[in-house]
Amino acid sequence: MQIAPSVYFYPFTSMVENNCNTVILDGPEKVLIDPGHKHLWPELKAKIEDDGLNPADISLVLHTHCHPDHMEAGEILEFDYNAVQAMSEAELDFLNGPGRDFFPWMGLDCPRGSISRVLTEGPLDLGDKTVHLCQAPGHTPGSLCLHWPEAKVLITGDVIFARSVGRSDFAGGDFQALAASVAKLAALKDVDIILPGHGPAVVGAANVAANYQAIKAYF
Repeated sequence: MQIAPSVYFYPFTSMVENNCNTVILDGPEKVLIDPGHKHLWPELKAKIEDDGLNPADISLVLHTHCHPDHMEAGEILEFDYNAVQAMSEAELDFLNGPGRDFFPWMGLDCPRGSISRVLTEGPLDLGDKTVHLCQAPGHTPGSLCLHWPEAKVLITGDVIFARSVGRSDFAGGDFQALAASVAKLAALKDVDIILPGHGPAVVGAANVAANYQAIKAYF
């Protein structure tokens, strides 16, 4: 569903399976953020097409982090649609090390695709818009969040949820780093919508402020 101009949000709501939320930034360079599991791609693809978008037009698949429930379907977009997969350098290092163990741990094959674009903190030019990439370790070593100030949208992956924060007890997690990342994101201006990696969106400036107030209890 379209949640803001050029921003489409696909929350995963099943109570019996785990998958992440997906975000698409529409424009000259169409970006899909966190494609989720491979076996659930057909369901997501149908929702994207219902919104009048063509998955074949997606040129960049950006992974907020390398957990399988967020990135496994990336290889489908690479092989079927020639999209480029991207993540932060720190996260790619993690994926090439202990992060790869999450796949067999979940009974999954290791990813066959390639991360051919390495992202760093700072502006990301998407043609008609510039989003800002924020390094936000803690849930994983190289988690990335995306801030689009003009749309007042913050995409947080598994760092911040509605009234909650991401886990830091998995391999690669760091509670102190997570606390610092949450404080860093809370200081951002121009955020009226938080789109987390799981659960509902946080919509409205007052609700965003209340959400940050609520998650202070975790630290």
